[in-house]
Amino acid sequence: MKTMRLAANLSRRTRSASSLRRKSAAILALPLSVALAMPMMPAATAQSSLGGSMGPGSGTSYLDPDSVPKRTPREVTEQHLDGLPEGVSVDRVEWITERWANVFINSAAMPGKPIKVQILLARDWYSQPDRKFPTVWALDGLRAREDESGWTLSTNIANQYADRNVNVILPVGGESSFYTDWNEPENGKHYKWETFLTKELPPVLREGWRANEDRAITGLSMGGTAAMNLAERFPEMWKFVGSFSGYLDTTSYGMPEAIAYATNDGNGYDAKKMWGEFGSQDWIDHDPKLGVDALKDMTVYVSAGNGNAGKYDKPGTIPGMPSNMAGFGLEAMSRMTTETFVKYAKKAGVKPITAFRPSGTHDWPYWQYEMIQAWPHIADALGVPEADRGAKCKIGGAIAENMKNAPETLGACISNEYDAKDGGKVQDFRGGRAYWSPKTGAHYVWGRIGAHYASVNGPDSWLGYPTSEENVISNGRGRYTTFENGAIYWTHETGAHAVPKDFMDEWGKTGWENGPLGYPISELEKVGDSYVQKYQNGVIIRDKDNKTNYVQGKIAEKYLQLGGVTSKLGNPKSGEKVIKGGRFSEFEHGNIYWSPSTGAHVIYYGNVFDEWGKRGWEQGKLGYPTSDHEDIPAGGTRIKFQHGEIREVNGRVEVL
Repeated sequence: MKTMRLAANLSRRTRSASSLRRKSAAILALPLSVALAMPMMPAATAQSSLGGSMGPGSGTSYLDPDSVPKRTPREVTEQHLDGLPEGVSVDRVEWITERWANVFINSAAMPGKPIKVQILLARDWYSQPDRKFPTVWALDGLRAREDESGWTLSTNIANQYADRNVNVILPVGGESSFYTDWNEPENGKHYKWETFLTKELPPVLREGWRANEDRAITGLSMGGTAAMNLAERFPEMWKFVGSFSGYLDTTSYGMPEAIAYATNDGNGYDAKKMWGEFGSQDWIDHDPKLGVDALKDMTVYVSAGNGNAGKYDKPGTIPGMPSNMAGFGLEAMSRMTTETFVKYAKKAGVKPITAFRPSGTHDWPYWQYEMIQAWPHIADALGVPEADRGAKCKIGGAIAENMKNAPETLGACISNEYDAKDGGKVQDFRGGRAYWSPKTGAHYVWGRIGAHYASVNGPDSWLGYPTSEENVISNGRGRYTTFENGAIYWTHETGAHAVPKDFMDEWGKTGWENGPLGYPISELEKVGDSYVQKYQNGVIIRDKDNKTNYVQGKIAEKYLQLGGVTSKLGNPKSGEKVIKGGRFSEFEHGNIYWSPSTGAHVIYYGNVFDEWGKRGWEQGKLGYPTSDHEDIPAGGTRIKFQHGEIREVNGRVEVL
């Protein structure tokens, strides 16, 4: 529950405000002067996480926008979820890898463009489809981008968590927002991040991404401040909170001005539209050092360097100082505000885990390091079992032999071999899985094909074990992997779909993906006594006698429009046949004919069909059908042709 800092706290601070300001002014003078002055230096080029700039030759690694990698989704899917707040829905899910999903959420709090949240899925997401997982949230810095979280752009967080059974949650966007609810719109946006993160996102994660109620929240710089505020204002939500180089004292002398400078430098945001006038109750309610009482039942982790040159910095001309002077000033300011926070916490009976480093600037390599160092404490707080905390594995046997040909994207193992169906073995890797059975040998699957195989229950499914690695399709548009009883095909446009072996044979009659049917666009579906699979330009059907036939093109469109296997036509009895001037397909109870000039139309078996046959079918005087065989309101049926009409009324057939 959101809490308000008590007025008594304000009174106590007010009585000692004069002495506190004198002390704070002296303490903050150096880092503030450095951090705020750096943007004025003519050589400044790159951006920091809390505003400011860095001169050339800096050892920092803030990502230049021109070098942002292009993440092309392997598949885009829909997700319809129940149990969400009014006005909240999932717009789409973009799959970057089988373990990385970008979820676009329509927010009631921040309507308009869907909010992007990156989710890195737990190690056993696919192998344990009924399991719910803890979540680790990581908030970005003040220069948060709209296209991707800095955590995946500038750290190895995806690899770090690849062998751990937690879902990692990375909200995208929120530049200069402090992930809070702003009082007023600013810069074309009305931020309501607190509402989104605490009211709207958790139900999406619970209903759509198998999240349990065990959560940890972390953040760097601005995100560290926000993580601590969210933990204090909603303590029932979190079991762990971590601030990496955050600013955990926001109301002491000079700090509101520093934050205002940073938000303004971060694309022109006025901090007074965030929490009002400096010194207001809203600023007090968002000062982490004043809300520490709420953290008594939580694991609290705080870290900061001291601004001096560390192992990830390029030394400056002054001994011990980095070339990145903005990083020095910003980190020194974080260090002092974090130390102040720790003093308040200890007075309140809260015992933070502190990591005050002997060096280090305000930069991504240090935050990556802190995320690694924080993990054991996160795991303890969330109650993560030892087996779910990381891999202690080795590769052996036939799997090791076949790994010589594995792509680099498969990565290192994250589990030892474990037993599977029919005496087989499975081993998990950072980018996929390897499968072995006595009959098929060892093969690995990865990417969206691997994800799809896992989602249908892997070797326990009708597909059986893989019999090949991933193959590039001849037209270059897609990939496929073969299995004992079928194959999985994938393209960016159609996604990944499994095709049974008998369907493969029928599909092959048309030329597979290069033929008129194109790629599969659905899974095998049981409809009545039949099995149906849709393709880009048609359908393949297996009837109750296990016979398969395809229907393609305009004839397939008409067939599906009529209801497919549930229609009066029933199952197809042949593939498409070419005739002079057109084509036709046979079904249990009729045919569909097509020509370029008449289109596709159905005629059912019976007296009308037989009468048409007496006159030479489509090659006779009547020609092709120009309408569907339909009932007459007064009783009977009729169908029109290019050069006439046949009716049946009360058992009497007429040719008009």
